Amino acid sequence: MRLLQWNEDGTFQLTKDFTGEELPSYAILSHTWLLDSDEEVTFDDLAQGKAKSKPTGYAKIQFCGTQAAKDGLEFFWVDTCCINRNSSAELQEAITTMFTWYRNATRCYAYLTDVSANKAPDDVTNDYLLVRSWESDFRRSRWFTRGWTLQELLAPASVEFFSYEGTRLGDKKSLQSIIHEITGIPYEALRGDAMTKFTVDQRLSWAANRQTKRKEDMAYCLLGIFNVFMPLLYGEGDHAFERLRQEIDKKHAENVKRDHLLATIPIASEAAFNSRHNQHEPTCLPNTRTELLQEIERWLESPDERCIFWLNGIAGTGKSTVARTVARTHYNRGDLGANFFFSRGGGDLSNANKLVTTLSRQLASRFPLARRYICEAVNEEEDIMNLSLKDQWQRLIINPLSKLHSDYPPRSTVLIVIDALDECESERDVRVLIRVLSTARLLTNIRLRVFVTSRPEILIRHGFTKIPEVERAVFTLQEISPDIVDHDLSIFFENHFSTIREERGFDDDWPGMRIIKRLVEISCGLFIWASTACRFIREGRRLAKRRIKILINGYRSGVGPEKQLDLIYTNVLRNSIQQDYNEKERQELCAMFREVLGSIVILCSSLSMESLAKLLAMPLDDIKDTLADLHTIFNIPPKTSYPLRLHHPTFRDFLLNKERCSDLDFWVDEKQAHQALADSCLALMSKNLKSDICGLGSPGTLLENVDPNLIQRCIPPDLQYACLYWVEHCRLSGRRLTDGDPFDLFFREHFLHWLEAINLMGKSAEMSAIIRLYHALLMPDSNARQLPFVKDARRFIFKFQNIIKRAPLQTYCAALSFIPPSNELKFQFRSQIHPWIKDVRIAEADVPAAKDEFNYVSDLAFTPDSKQIASGSNFEAVRFWDVATKATLAKYEGATDKMSSVAISPDGTTVAAGSDDFTVLAWDIKTRTLRYSIKAHSGWVNSVVFSPDGKILASGAMDETVALWDASTGQEIKRIDNQSSCVNTAAFSPDGSLIATGSVDQMIRLWDVSNDSDELRIILDGHSGAINSVRFSPDGKRIISGSDDMTLKLWDTALGTELMAFKGHTKRVMAVAFSWDAVHIASGSEDKTVRIWDAVGGTAVAILRDHTSGLNSVLFSPDGKLLASSSFDDEVRLWDTKTWTLVGKLDDFEEDANPGILPSRQSSTLSTGEIMESAKLLKGHSSEITRVVFSPDGQWLASGSQDATIKIWLRKNEHRKLEGHSDSINDLAFSPDSNLIASASADNTVRLWNTSTGVVSHTFEGHSNSVLGVLFSPDGQLVASCSNDTTIRLWDPFIGVALGKIEGHTGPIRGITFSPDNHFIASCSVDTTVLLSDLESNAASVVLRGHSNAVNSVAFSSDSKLLVSCSEDSTIRFWSKSGAGAGIIRDTVPVSSTCFSPDSQLMAYSIDNTVKLWNLGSKYTVGSLNVGAIVRKLSFSSCGRYLETDRGVLSIGSLRAHSPSSPSSIRPYSLFATHDWLRRDMENAIWLPNEYYATDVATWGNLIAMGHSSGAISFIEFRI
Repeated sequence: MRLLQWNEDGTFQLTKDFTGEELPSYAILSHTWLLDSDEEVTFDDLAQGKAKSKPTGYAKIQFCGTQAAKDGLEFFWVDTCCINRNSSAELQEAITTMFTWYRNATRCYAYLTDVSANKAPDDVTNDYLLVRSWESDFRRSRWFTRGWTLQELLAPASVEFFSYEGTRLGDKKSLQSIIHEITGIPYEALRGDAMTKFTVDQRLSWAANRQTKRKEDMAYCLLGIFNVFMPLLYGEGDHAFERLRQEIDKKHAENVKRDHLLATIPIASEAAFNSRHNQHEPTCLPNTRTELLQEIERWLESPDERCIFWLNGIAGTGKSTVARTVARTHYNRGDLGANFFFSRGGGDLSNANKLVTTLSRQLASRFPLARRYICEAVNEEEDIMNLSLKDQWQRLIINPLSKLHSDYPPRSTVLIVIDALDECESERDVRVLIRVLSTARLLTNIRLRVFVTSRPEILIRHGFTKIPEVERAVFTLQEISPDIVDHDLSIFFENHFSTIREERGFDDDWPGMRIIKRLVEISCGLFIWASTACRFIREGRRLAKRRIKILINGYRSGVGPEKQLDLIYTNVLRNSIQQDYNEKERQELCAMFREVLGSIVILCSSLSMESLAKLLAMPLDDIKDTLADLHTIFNIPPKTSYPLRLHHPTFRDFLLNKERCSDLDFWVDEKQAHQALADSCLALMSKNLKSDICGLGSPGTLLENVDPNLIQRCIPPDLQYACLYWVEHCRLSGRRLTDGDPFDLFFREHFLHWLEAINLMGKSAEMSAIIRLYHALLMPDSNARQLPFVKDARRFIFKFQNIIKRAPLQTYCAALSFIPPSNELKFQFRSQIHPWIKDVRIAEADVPAAKDEFNYVSDLAFTPDSKQIASGSNFEAVRFWDVATKATLAKYEGATDKMSSVAISPDGTTVAAGSDDFTVLAWDIKTRTLRYSIKAHSGWVNSVVFSPDGKILASGAMDETVALWDASTGQEIKRIDNQSSCVNTAAFSPDGSLIATGSVDQMIRLWDVSNDSDELRIILDGHSGAINSVRFSPDGKRIISGSDDMTLKLWDTALGTELMAFKGHTKRVMAVAFSWDAVHIASGSEDKTVRIWDAVGGTAVAILRDHTSGLNSVLFSPDGKLLASSSFDDEVRLWDTKTWTLVGKLDDFEEDANPGILPSRQSSTLSTGEIMESAKLLKGHSSEITRVVFSPDGQWLASGSQDATIKIWLRKNEHRKLEGHSDSINDLAFSPDSNLIASASADNTVRLWNTSTGVVSHTFEGHSNSVLGVLFSPDGQLVASCSNDTTIRLWDPFIGVALGKIEGHTGPIRGITFSPDNHFIASCSVDTTVLLSDLESNAASVVLRGHSNAVNSVAFSSDSKLLVSCSEDSTIRFWSKSGAGAGIIRDTVPVSSTCFSPDSQLMAYSIDNTVKLWNLGSKYTVGSLNVGAIVRKLSFSSCGRYLETDRGVLSIGSLRAHSPSSPSSIRPYSLFATHDWLRRDMENAIWLPNEYYATDVATWGNLIAMGHSSGAISFIEFRI
């Protein structure tokens, strides 16, 4: 970009071409070219020194330079002379980037040569009349009719308008109403909103009445408006606009895709300062907070590194009002990037879960250039919502903004406003956010500024003090001069009283400065007191004067601002109850007040009056009456369906604090209020939750296809609230839950209904956390029955959360069908299975059950001599192994729940463990006797560790404490409060003086335990995810930590500084360990790898891969020779530390065969009755199912497997197991009378079995390779088999002899078929041929050639006159019975299978995931079905209405004009298995988990049988 440079003497000259990074700040001129364009000063004129020869054009340039200099700018740009129009490349670049040049300009001057400011008479001094004097010229200005000036109006953040004389007329903001009237351009566009917010038609309409000198320019001048590029072709005329539309359409398609990506980012819709939720909230009045606002502006404009401004102040000092003012100011200027206003009890506004995603959506909306990069980030990371706040911030904010280079003004300011950080309920998130926000300083291309407000709470103060002073600005509201505050409060009162005067008709001087001064004094600097007082007075209406007296008379000097606020709240409450009630009535009213107000202030998310009434089971009129006189405290909307809100959170603090709310008639006991709300939630859910609550009907209905309005009607806000917060209110009530209580009964009756509702609400991300929290509330001694049930519920969610969040009704289908029989929910909720489903039986694979990954353990411990190793377990025991033999040695029992942690004393005599039943236990290793069992905590014990001298045993738990115990006696020594954060891991320093704890709040704390104190020595703060493991180095000088943020960090324990970060894992790091010599560090992760690192250099040494599940523990043996690792599936592996090779896997204990079922539960689980017993006994095969087939009479089902066995099933129960083959079963076929079964095997044989007895009647030997297929002839007189040996053999099924061998193929045979009249047999092969053999004449087989690739399938017509074949060459060929070609159909993809209809009028064939029907008469495709799976076997049913496939049955009745059939031949349903769905009549019915994908399918009526790769077989019967 070439500029003009202004000199002090008033001259100017052209500069060099600047690149984006070196481009200085500049002004830019917007003007209309002179009618005689030759009078404009050109590039050549300047280059040749002829500029002054064109005085009219020169004057415009002179004006721009002079004005720029006045505004402190040395450089400026004018289109007439800064572009060398002789260079087509330069002209192309200028036109395509001009929108960007105008947008990036520091100042834009619109010079209107046809508007004069000197028309007004000399005696006119009124500003309004002065404006009116030139307004008519302004409205008629040619500038508003030209094409190029449209982008010059819209691109810059501000445009200043000047008259012909150079007089400033105003700017785009001050004149926006007039400009809007002239142009019709929306205010939002004039204020700088992104062009993408406006439709294509809207933007085109803005240019509709504008002209350009050349036709082409009417298109070219809009390139920036639509952000498209196209080459300039002057001379193309109107075609330019056609090309523009084509580019716009392409861009529109891109924008639609980006819109879709952005729509996947969840947001808190009410977080913005200008959301409907916040629309009535005030900003600072004119002439108030002036010094503070100026200070904020200076910070924003300063070039220094202070990227964060923290405005702090006590409650009620006006922080949020300032924040809204700052946000509004910069929103209007166009440089507000995003904002988020926290609100405690505001649902999504009370936590940081959607903070970053909300900010990113706003950024994408406000800054189109950032929009592209944000969308790219979402596209690259679909699960971005589940990333840590740090990673979200990096990927959605920092990275996209860092890519704004050439197209964005250098060092432009982008402001983010975050209000009320103290109202974010997660202290952990607050800590992280302060760290994360400070990374704004890392951006060098723009100035990202973050404005934060909060109360000065210790946690937040600590966070900001850790940011270097050069990177932050801090302003404390209490430190503002009292005189300034009083001045602002006076203006505030006067402004509000003027409104009251107008409304009530009071005197112009009411209430008088003396009263205002007194009220200012009483306010004690609190704007919340002032605003509450004004509302109180205004709501008094005729009694406004009386209420002023109440406030003044109630004032107590010297009590402080908080007490004054308490007094006004008390007065408001007392005045809301009329005095003419008797005492009994007054008490009833007060009780209602407490119930209603208490509920409102403790709500986790705002509700409307209507919803609150339903939640509390209270008449709506009672709610309305209670709140009628409380507008002073609550923002009560005009409609009862709109949310209620507190004007200020200080009322919540007041009402719940017995010391502050001195009138106990109004004080609300917080725990009792939470208990009442928990009960209300439970009652509401119990009454309203039910199966298929939205009446969707089809169980495969995807949530994305459900009308949100339907969900809102069926699950209204009150019910949604109850579903989301019933557990949270229960927790906050402090209630002790017991077996058989209402919560237990609700859970057992409505858990699935709740799951369905929570997923319909789109809150699937919350369901696991809610049930995990509920689980944590259960105590072993009070919830012995409920604990295992809730654990099973968590397993249920863990396994099926991915499908039920997409199709919520699968809760009653897939989840109940495929949950293991060991899960109690399968039988508890069996009556709630979806009404489409009659019965589900799973013959599970006849193999050891897969190990449970849900309830994994997290600890290993070696004995000091390295000869034995201990581990926790998924059952109630510590396990011991011999390291050398890897054999099991012993179990140490005594707990009532799984063992999550384990430790061995330094002398090797004692093993200790922490259990999920909240106990700590210790055993004598040698005698296996239990030394003590301590009820140590009120939450799961996550870590136990011995001190180096063995005298102390420490335990860390979910109850946020670390307890120290006398290791010999089990007596408690002390207990350390871990600062309200759950302890995930704990470790002693080598000298025993320190304990390090790692917590879910992402902090590592070092506690001094060397004496009686429990002093917090230091906090290590740097991870952005929960800390899962911490370990000291052998010398105690360093600590290694592993975190959810997928990193390890090395720390200096003395200085508390981070030394190094190790990156490489792709999922959470669950375990870390130092080697005995501190040379290496080992880490284990959910990514199923163990990684070895150089502890000094930080480089990766080795990656150990053998685990099939995530890692939870790693440990070096004391002798340094071995590394042990354990995984979620309870398996322990040993590795050689010299070679890093696998030494072996430790043997399984007996209980490992029943993972997830604690021994104490096995008896109760098995006692659930006959259904449980039958399910337990039903076993499939031990390897993949290769074939399932029903007998012709439908009585029997045969299954074959790679385990070489065949099973005969009498409908859904095992009848016989047939053994005899020595290799995989490749095919099975029943005889027409169902009495015999033929089996083809990879052992080169065919066997015939008696269906009833299971006895082998004949074994056919003769093939020299695997037998691929077997088939009975239609009359049952022959058996044919085909093989990899390229031959077909015929057998007599009655006497068991070979009847002949058919040869002619040169490759493996893919299929065989008999003609319906039994005269012919045809086969197809990978050798590209079809072989047709006449069984009666014994003539030589005819080789049918024509295909050019493997032939997949052959079939005869019903009259045996035609043969059809299909091939990998994408063709279908027809042959006569003589072998002559009879036609060909060409497709575009390989054809898998084909067949004729019974009347020979149709031919069906399958390609990819589609089945097509071909009419043989018309030679046209008459229909197709997208079946969602590759069909490899295809045949018509005898009635012709169905296609029977290896994936099930397809109904084609709708595709046939007429299909002769009898009523008895019509099936109740067509059942078909796609890749991941079981369909009923082509509707998705049951989702299939990965392990239940079908390898083969057979159907009979309303029953479908599916074989699976594990060896399992599913029998699913649908209701008729």
